[in-house]
Amino acid sequence: MSRMVDLSGIHFHDCKIMRAVEDIASHSLTMEVNYPVSWEANEFARERLVFDDCCNYQVFELPFEGFSPILSGEAIGQEGGWSKVRLETNMGRRELLCRGIRVV
Repeated sequence: MSRMVDLSGIHFHDCKIMRAVEDIASHSLTMEVNYPVSWEANEFARERLVFDDCCNYQVFELPFEGFSPILSGEAIGQEGGWSKVRLETNMGRRELLCRGIRVV
């Protein structure tokens, strides 16, 4: 049985989603985000959250002016060998299935 993805090293809170790009050939989803580098200094850097072997990406959000900030991210279960990941935003949530996630 496969394990759930480990999200413990990823700081989702206050990431602003700039765009999400699905790569059909590699079965990945890449979110370009403003990633928190230092909360004390209010410092952010442009990074990418890459969800590997991703499918079933769904957005459940109300219309929003500007970029959607992430409030939290968690692995909420498993489906057929994939981890189900939920990203709570200030306008709703995003959910997907994946087998890995990394910040690049």
